[in-house]
Amino acid sequence: MEETLSTGVKKQSFKAGTWKTPEILLATLVCILLIWYLHFLWSRRKLYHCSRRLPGPSVLTLLECFLRCIINPHSLFPFAMKLCDEHSGIFRVWFGPRLFLVTSEPKHYEILLAHCLSKDKWYNFGEQAVGHGLFNAPLKTWKKHRKTIMPTFNQKILDGFVEIFSEQSQILVEQMEKFAGKGEFDVFEELITKCTVDIICETAMGVKVSNQTTDDRPVSKWIDRVLENMFVRMFVFHYHFDAIFNLTARSKGDRAALKNFHDFSGSVIKEKKQLLDKARKQRKDSEDFVEERKRKVFLDYLLEITTDGNQFTEQELRDEVNTFVITGSDTTASTIAFVLIMLGLHKELQEKVYGEIIEVVGPKRTVEKDDLPKLCHMDRFIKETLRLFPVAGFIARATEEEVDLGDQVIPGGVSVVFMILSTHTNKRFWPDPFKFDPDRFLPEEVEKRHPCAYIPFSYGRRNCIGMKYAMMSMKTLLATVMRKFKFDTSYKSVKEIELKFNTVMRPKDGYKLSLEPR
Repeated sequence: MEETLSTGVKKQSFKAGTWKTPEILLATLVCILLIWYLHFLWSRRKLYHCSRRLPGPSVLTLLECFLRCIINPHSLFPFAMKLCDEHSGIFRVWFGPRLFLVTSEPKHYEILLAHCLSKDKWYNFGEQAVGHGLFNAPLKTWKKHRKTIMPTFNQKILDGFVEIFSEQSQILVEQMEKFAGKGEFDVFEELITKCTVDIICETAMGVKVSNQTTDDRPVSKWIDRVLENMFVRMFVFHYHFDAIFNLTARSKGDRAALKNFHDFSGSVIKEKKQLLDKARKQRKDSEDFVEERKRKVFLDYLLEITTDGNQFTEQELRDEVNTFVITGSDTTASTIAFVLIMLGLHKELQEKVYGEIIEVVGPKRTVEKDDLPKLCHMDRFIKETLRLFPVAGFIARATEEEVDLGDQVIPGGVSVVFMILSTHTNKRFWPDPFKFDPDRFLPEEVEKRHPCAYIPFSYGRRNCIGMKYAMMSMKTLLATVMRKFKFDTSYKSVKEIELKFNTVMRPKDGYKLSLEPR
């Protein structure tokens, strides 16, 4: 009896303490997740320590930021500019689990842009458009490609492009005549992008595409759609996931624009290969052909090393061509359009630049390479335009290792945002910052400023490879069209031009311009 009772009690005690298999699995899973979470926190301890030491927006402000991304991502950039005004120096912003350090200080740019060569993960959303071209390539790929491509942008080759710049600019003049005296229009969409597509294809690719005179391939519209979707995917959090984005109507338009653009760039490569093969067969032993091969353009060189040296794969070749078509046409077109608006807004400066062109080039002569360094007023005018309207309002880099800023140590694994437009309009570096004054770029004025107070083409080793090319093409185009037309705009001041960001800077209300024959 006692034994039975005892046994019974023991059995009851045993049953009361017994765990079923699902409970054991759940407890194990909780323990694993807890261990993982603690390890996750420990591995990011330097980020949290860095974050605690820096000022930054409140939780409510971050919530506002998150809602802006969902409702209207284009409102995010003005919001970021406002945060820069509220926080001097460097400050932190948490975007979900990611820590972003934001700065508009030139002293930080100089150190960080020299050390941080890796592009931020944001740029991964450009892979569909440009693959791993120079714009967003991983560091190892970028180093190899930059070293390979750099020789195609030497001064001798660039000087040889001026004739093409002039020819395409003259075609632009003919197209502008259709709009002269007919009121205001969007000069970027209607004219300039078509011209810069023709220029980049003929100079860098060695292929004429005649985009200005035909309407069957609206390349600039495809590029604009690609850049817009790249921007939206960067800043709308739920679009980060392909499964969600692919369900949207925007995705359908994105795929169509990408296909059209890639078909166009593919046709450029195909045509260039055919031209080279034909040239080899017809002029293989001629002196002209040997001399022409010495003047290889960008695509000539890439095709040669892809075919013969195996340094580039076919995919890498396509990636770089896509990159150069987009960055070489859209960004230059945007700056030219802003310059024309600034000319229309500042009539006295327009006449000053026009007078210099007449003095250097004359009223009818074609612009030549030796003319460009003499156009000093124009050079300063373009630079002042780029100060107020940089192509990229901000750039982002990732830290691979700790970077010592002197008063602050930035840990590895952090994303750093460089607010270029905020720097360019900071009254500490630019008195009366929204006054348009090209004389800010007189040599004696430039010497007074920190070298990173003005970085429209970025800074350091990963700066824009085509900045000389861009300046030469813009000066040639402007010297050609300004001799034929006077420009005006309905904008009344620089501040009235409200900006939006869709990978590159755009005026919210368009590039409004009217023109009259001189």
